[in-house]
Amino acid sequence: MADKGPLFSVIIPTYNRSNFLYQTILSLQAQDFKDFELLVIDDGSTDNTEEVVLNIQDSRIIYLKKKNEERAAARNYGAQHAKGVYINFFDSDDLAYSNHLSTAKDFINNNSSPAIFHLHYDIKEKTDQAPRQIKAIRNINDQIISGNLLSCNGVFMQKELALENPFNQDRDLSALEDWELWIRMASRFEFKHSPLVTTSVIHHADRSVFTADQHKIQKKAELFVRYVFADAVNIKVYGKKLRKTEASTETYVALHLAIAKSSNKHVLRHLVRGVSKNPGEILKKRFFVTLKLILLSFRV
Repeated sequence: MADKGPLFSVIIPTYNRSNFLYQTILSLQAQDFKDFELLVIDDGSTDNTEEVVLNIQDSRIIYLKKKNEERAAARNYGAQHAKGVYINFFDSDDLAYSNHLSTAKDFINNNSSPAIFHLHYDIKEKTDQAPRQIKAIRNINDQIISGNLLSCNGVFMQKELALENPFNQDRDLSALEDWELWIRMASRFEFKHSPLVTTSVIHHADRSVFTADQHKIQKKAELFVRYVFADAVNIKVYGKKLRKTEASTETYVALHLAIAKSSNKHVLRHLVRGVSKNPGEILKKRFFVTLKLILLSFRV
């Protein structure tokens, strides 16, 4: 008889993040709930990631190295090697609070083993700073088309579901591959949510979403919209409401072009497009941050 696997497989895709990875692993080792395995998927790192992981003595940690293909492929690779009932994809530069897995276990028991669910999170600018609370999530199935309000760290999926619905491995989609999958999942399943905070997203200058050039940002957004609208189930379930997704994608591009210090002309073009598709974009923090960056650019 095959050995019974753990309840959770926590999968950490990583690439040249050894300076953050150690603390991430320590935070997951410190869980109140112990029935889990931790798969570190090294996506072709050239730093000392392997040394960092192998020096941690814990039989629950599994280190797997593969050629570099971006995080979506690393997550899918991890899912294929996972033995847990549920899979949790965790970013290698973020932190888990000690209640992360125990809260997930309780949520599963209290909600008839949901196919997919999300636990809430906070944001820190630095690991030692007070956290910034995130706006409450009401209904993921309704809200996800208006923007990616989820943290990948907080999503738990049944293993079979993860294998049947992998992340899109198009490298040019990287950084939007999670939102694309969450929309796909929300059009097919009830996407449950707990308001309990169990993880912290750590903002830092090296995060991949802050380091792309103008061409890559625009190409990524175009691919994202194309993939979302190419999915027949998305169209059937959401229909014209996907206009909100297009709008959010435009303001996403505007913000990231502003962060990348592209011309204000290009930034404003996408910002206006987003608002024209959905005036509700004006109410988002993203809109005001983008305007602030535009104004600051005139002072330089």
